[in-house]
Amino acid sequence: MATYVLVHGSWGGGWIWGRVRPALEAAGHRVLAPSLTGLGDRHHLAGPGVGLGTHVQDIARLLEWEEIDDAVLVGHSYGGMVVTGVSAVAGARISRVVYVDAFVPRAGQSAFDILSWLREAFVPSDGGPSWAVAPMDFAALGVTDPADLDWLAARATPQSRLTHEEPVGPGVEEALSSIPVTYLHCTGQPHFDDVAADAARRGFRVVALDGCGHMAIVTDPGRLVAELLSPA
Repeated sequence: MATYVLVHGSWGGGWIWGRVRPALEAAGHRVLAPSLTGLGDRHHLAGPGVGLGTHVQDIARLLEWEEIDDAVLVGHSYGGMVVTGVSAVAGARISRVVYVDAFVPRAGQSAFDILSWLREAFVPSDGGPSWAVAPMDFAALGVTDPADLDWLAARATPQSRLTHEEPVGPGVEEALSSIPVTYLHCTGQPHFDDVAADAARRGFRVVALDGCGHMAIVTDPGRLVAELLSPA
């Protein structure tokens, strides 16, 4: 039995893994899908000071307090920033890292450094504080089913801009070099093509999920689960 820790992306929460988590559990694994500070069921904790470092500590402390020392750490999209940071501060508790169409920063890089176009695309939430970034249109991220779009729009929450401005800390390259890493590249959209190519250059195992859009955790969970259950 493995312990999967699923880390969601921007504007999400633990809820967004609702089509992935049950299948992993049905296969006999322990699965945790926490919401990061300020998001999902923890949206009441949102604030301008919530950054990437906050979220790295969320997951590092989860591993500590749950006494997990063999985590399969899975990060989707922005969640890749988080799991990368966690690898440097809690690497001994991680058995494998899986990126799902996600950021893979090098030391000192922020999400905005990796995808610079996001700086302009991220706009304040209507009527909300200037530090809160409104959720993007999930249709632009590969979701086409109207019911799925309604489900996501009803639950997505604004996110602190600092989470994408703050760079990951030092030591991440060294940490990832000692942990098996898989990058699942959703080729149906080009957003993370360059990130996947860089992951390959770094020697990570890269698997193409041909035809899958960025939000495969919602639109193609069966295929994603099959890859998560595959040996590294």
